[in-house]
Formats: sequence, structure tokens, C-alpha cells
Amino acid sequence: MLRFTAVAERASTLDLSSQRVREFVKLLKDSGVVVDPTVNIFENFFVARAGQVAPGYVAVAERLPAAVRRGLLAGGLQVPEGKDSVYRAALPAVLRMIKMMYDAGVPIVAGTDGPAGIALHRELELYSMAGIPNAEVLRIATLGAARIMKMDDSVGVIAKGKLADLIIVDGDPLKNMSDIRRVSLTMKDGVIYDAAKVNAAMGVKPIR
Repeated sequence: MLRFTAVAERASTLDLSSQRVREFVKLLKDSGVVVDPTVNIFENFFVARAGQVAPGYVAVAERLPAAVRRGLLAGGLQVPEGKDSVYRAALPAVLRMIKMMYDAGVPIVAGTDGPAGIALHRELELYSMAGIPNAEVLRIATLGAARIMKMDDSVGVIAKGKLADLIIVDGDPLKNMSDIRRVSLTMKDGVIYDAAKVNAAMGVKPIR
């Protein structure tokens, strides 16, 4: 757990303008390192508290089955006495670091380590909150990932000759990244799935 507790304890004190940090970010860029922040996991570890819905899932908790909702109340890291504010301050520090890497041209991919169909939305919201333009956030999650995996000849954009994998969203994530949650249709390999029917089959309530 040190990879989480060390960040929680020290992230807010890291001077991003220091030569050491700038050289580190440059090393990432020059070495072609791809960074998968999974910042949604860090958010829940740093900010979630026992008995409260983890912040990354507040927007969807009421829609989920009761057994799943209970699992969202476990809380994050065990915060040492007197360090609640330190742990909470670590999240904005992590977001600043992500923005710094993006600005420096370090390749970023959107990972989650969380529940499929839920955590990715939060990951994209957090990138937007970090200051990455929404259009670029969507690119990171689509064409950017395809290029990094060397699959952009078949996926990543909606174009003739590409695989028919896409979603239809009821909203405009270019203006409001949270609209990415409002999926109405999904197409996979050319087969259309009605999101409302899929959610109902899993016991997930519709978006109001």
C-alpha cells in the first residue's frame, strides 16, 4: 500500500516547478513512457471515508443494485489522526501532475482498475477537472489508446473501413464531460445494444 500512502502523505508538498520534477517529466517524454494514471483509484483512496459513498461513484450510486452500493461505503485509506486534510489535498496535487505530464507531451491512457462501465467515466471526468481540454480527453480514451496499442488501423475513430465499435451519447461531452455517462446506444462489431435494456438486465436504474 506504500504506493498509495506515500502519495497521500507527500503529493501536496511536491514542487512541480522544481528542476527535479521537470527533469523527471522530461525523462518520461524523451523515453516514450506511456502513463496510465488510474486517478479514479487514487481519488477513492484519498478522499473516500467509511460510511460514505466513494466520491467517484456518487453520480451513479443510486442507480446501482443494493449489494453494489454497499461496497461503495467501505472508505479509502485508513487516515492517520490529524492527516485528513493532507490526504484530501493529495488528489488536486495528483491532478496537477497529470496536467503537467499532458502539457509536456507525455502519452497518457485512460485506465481505471475499477468497475467496468462506471470507473472509466470518472477517469475522464478527472482528466477534465485537471484542465485537459475535453476534446483531448476524448481523444486520449479513443484514438490515443488505439495508437499506443498499434490498433489505430482498425479502431479509434469513426471512419470507413474501421471496426463498428462506438457509443451514442445523449449530451455533449465536449461541453460537459459528465455527459459521457449518458450512453443510449452501444455498437460492438456492428451489433447495436440498447443501453437501457442492458442496464435493466443488470439491475441498474436508468439515468434521470
